[in-house]
Amino acid sequence: MASPLIVSLKKQKRFSGSKVRILSPAKINLYLNIIGKYPDGFHRLESIVERISLKDEIEVTVKTDFGIKLSSNCKSLETKNNLVVKAAQLIKKRYRIPYGLDIRLKKNIPVGSGLGGGSSNAASTVLALNSLFDLGLNKVQLYRLGQALGSDVNFFLSQSRFAYISGRGEKVRPLAINSKFKHFIIWPGKSISTKAVYARAKPKLTKFFNSAKILQNALERKDTALIKKSIFNALEENACSICPELRKAKRYLTERNIFAKVTGSGSALYTTDTPLALKVLKNSLSSSWKVFATETF
Repeated sequence: MASPLIVSLKKQKRFSGSKVRILSPAKINLYLNIIGKYPDGFHRLESIVERISLKDEIEVTVKTDFGIKLSSNCKSLETKNNLVVKAAQLIKKRYRIPYGLDIRLKKNIPVGSGLGGGSSNAASTVLALNSLFDLGLNKVQLYRLGQALGSDVNFFLSQSRFAYISGRGEKVRPLAINSKFKHFIIWPGKSISTKAVYARAKPKLTKFFNSAKILQNALERKDTALIKKSIFNALEENACSICPELRKAKRYLTERNIFAKVTGSGSALYTTDTPLALKVLKNSLSSSWKVFATETF
């Protein structure tokens, strides 16, 4: 079964010339806590994640040669270290695909923003190739690929709107939340190193009102007041200390009664007060900041 993220799919009998175009959505962390550390240094976490409508687009065309070529409107991403290339290489090697790939990445999700763009791109590449080459991969097989590529990849492979994430981020439990939420994403125009933020992270027991279960129930009931009270990000202070502009933007919003939270390891903020936020954001935080209107996707 083709992924619902696929916009178009054109197959040729001998594969060469076949083409697929797929969406690659962003995410925000409504809850993120560091609850331990593995012997290899990776952090053990738990998180509630929401998929949002801010998205990149990926187009893959099958070629007769064996190479992988990546082109993008963001030239700095045209590298063999890009997760799109790594995902394509992994699929080609594991399933012995004797064709080359021409991959075009239209980037809309800010890089290094905590919105999961790189992980989403990897997941969408896997889903695209699964359909393009009729691999018929099931959820278990997809998750094994995702785990080999990165922590957030399995969330995007699950194609869930909401999910509870645990372990290193590879364990995904989709949540049956039918509510839909509107947000503004506010990005300072600067990237933050995920590695640098996590290097400062320490396991922390949160207060009762910050529990993931309470937030899940609040989301199911669309209890806005309880949602705001339960939203939590253990990495926020670390991100703000690395990126002072982030702290400045949050203070600007808070002083105007706008609830805002850092997503992931930063550097983006998201709001839940859409009507009031729209009025405030029209005045603009700074010419260097970008604001995206988005919603649950």
